[in-house]
This record gives sequence, structure tokens and C-alpha cells, in this order.
Amino acid sequence: MIRRVSRQVAETVLSSGWMYLGRFIGLFWAVLLTRETSIAVYGAYAIAIAVSVLITVPLDHYYVVRTLRVDEDTFLGDRTTRVIGGGLLLVVGALLLRGDHFLSGFAIGKAGGEIAFNAVKSGFIRRGHPARAMGVDTVRQVIGFAATAAYFFSADHPTLIGIAAWTLVSFVPFLAWGLWEARQHGPRRPEITSRTAAIVAEAVGGAVYSQGDIVAVGAWASHSSAGYYAYGSLLIWSLAAVGQNYSYTFTESLRAADGHHTAGPSFRSSMSLSLTLGGAVGLTAVIMAIAGAPAELVWTFAIMAVVTVPRTLSSIFTTVLAVQHRDQFRTAVTWVSVAVKFVLLLGVARFGGPAAAAAFVVSDLVMTYAYSRAVHLLADVDGGTP
Repeated sequence: MIRRVSRQVAETVLSSGWMYLGRFIGLFWAVLLTRETSIAVYGAYAIAIAVSVLITVPLDHYYVVRTLRVDEDTFLGDRTTRVIGGGLLLVVGALLLRGDHFLSGFAIGKAGGEIAFNAVKSGFIRRGHPARAMGVDTVRQVIGFAATAAYFFSADHPTLIGIAAWTLVSFVPFLAWGLWEARQHGPRRPEITSRTAAIVAEAVGGAVYSQGDIVAVGAWASHSSAGYYAYGSLLIWSLAAVGQNYSYTFTESLRAADGHHTAGPSFRSSMSLSLTLGGAVGLTAVIMAIAGAPAELVWTFAIMAVVTVPRTLSSIFTTVLAVQHRDQFRTAVTWVSVAVKFVLLLGVARFGGPAAAAAFVVSDLVMTYAYSRAVHLLADVDGGTP
């Protein structure tokens, strides 16, 4: 038991370290783009990234969930399908960029690149080694940053189209890697069942939940407010991934126990991790205030500190529920949370980042309560069976 826990802690720490190195690169790029242009330009860039996620997640989440629970032959066929589909979208996006269509070209092309790349690293996730997956992800981000930064500083008049084009180029080595790995395994047709529909519906809801608010703030407030909110959102979802990485270290034991919650993360350890991360965001907001950062950014981060706790818990619970095949339940909870968030955003998004962060707090408390009750409270009543 001690050896198992030690490995899981080590995997979580190492994967989080790799992830945060990658996130730091992304944050550095965001700051650089804002400094050299404006917060409004970064806001437009962040909106395009958000739209890209809205495309990626519904198309890829079906395979992400299956990675955790299908047999090896099925997994290999799924991986080939992801690589081919991602490559096709990458090409479509590149063609649209050539036609001067920034938003659609970048969003579609980046979605394709991410899908192909996710296929490449999916084997590491399946085998319970998120540290290796995050290490490869960091390498990808270094390559992407190097390519876009080289263009940004060498071009006389860099544009968002040029930045987008070089970002897409950075995915090509990983697409080639994926095609090489897939050469001996034919693509597998997706299953069309009610369970598949539930998984896709959950993914659409999750994408809207995580990225739709950035688009909404940009549309109902301003690109500048979208930029400030995107900074906070980037941090929160990055921190929540620590919880996800932690939960991934339990995937093999959860599968072996048929999803029994006692084979997964304990509630106490999950809460401790979440509170620690929330405190880190709160400290960041205090430092920003002392440093004289814009008030909208400071208040956005201060409220996001509260969001961090339920968001991290939800990320942990999601893995357990996925292994338990509770897809319809996750879908229902996700869409209820989406409805709560966007009803609130309709009334407050025009007030900018802090108001949107407050809406995030309410909707995430709804999701976390439902997930926690299903994983721990109700499971304790019925003996822990899925």
C-alpha cells in the first residue's frame, strides 16, 4: 500500500511539474502578446483558442473516456481514427488561414492538431503514467512557443494569422509520430449507441462550460475583459488539471475494482489538494494587488481562488465516474451546470471578468455537490457499487 501511494504521489508531482512548465510557457506567451500588442489583441486570440476547444472536446472526448476502459485492440483502433481525423482538420484549418480567415482557420486547425496530439499521448494516460503524457505535452508547447516567438520577433509586422499559422506548423512533428504509430492498426469506426450520445453530449456541455464564458465575455463586455478573464480561466483550469493528474494515477486500480470508489482518491486527500490550490490563487491575487495590477484582473483572480476548490474536486470525481461508466449522470450534471452558469452570465457578463468569475463559482458548486454526492455519499449508502 505504501509503495502504491508513493508511486501515485510521485506521478502526480512529476506530471504536475511538467504541466506547469508548459502552462508557464503558455502564460508567458500570453503576457508577451499582451505587452507587445494590447489586452484586446490577446482577448481576440483567447476567443479563438476558446472556439478551438469548443470544436476539439466534442470530437475527442468520446475517445478520452474510452481510453480509460476499453480493451487494447479497441484502443489502438480508436487511436488511429483520432490521428487521421485530427490530421484532416489540421489541413482544413491551414487552408482557411491561407484564405485570411483567422478565427475559423485557427480554431479548426488547432482543434485538429490537438486531437492528433491527444492520440499520441493517450497510451501514457491509459497505462496510468500522466507524468510521461505531460512531459510530451510540455515538449509540444516548447516547440509551439519557439515557432511562434521566432515569427513574432522576426517579422516586421506580425499578425494573428501568422501566429496561428506557425502554431499549426508546430503540430506537424506529432502528427507524423501519430501516423507512424498507427501504421499497423486500422481505424475503428466510432460506436453509435445511447452511451456514445451521452459521452458526446457531456463533452459538448463541458466545452461550453469551460470555454463558452470567455466567448460570452468577449461578446457582451469587450475583448479586453475577455483577455482578463481568460488569464484567470487559464490558471484555474491548469490547477484543476493537478487534481485530474492525481485521479489518473488511480485508473488501473479503479478498473480492477470495477469502479469501486474506495480504489480511487479519498475525499480527504482530494479536499486537501483543492484547498491548497485555492489558497495559492488567493495569494496570487494579493500579490497582484500589491504590484498594482489592473483592478479587473485582481478581482477576477480573487474570485477565481474560490472557484479553484470545487473545480479541482470536480476534476477528480470525473475520473472516478468515467471508470464507473456513469456517462448519463455526468452529462445531466454538466448541462445543469451549463444552464446555471449561462443564465447568470446573461445578467452579469457585461460587467466583465469578476462578474463572470462569480457566475463560475455558483455553477461549479452545483456540479461539485452532485459529483461528490454520487461518488462518496450515495456510494457509502449502497456499498460503493457504481
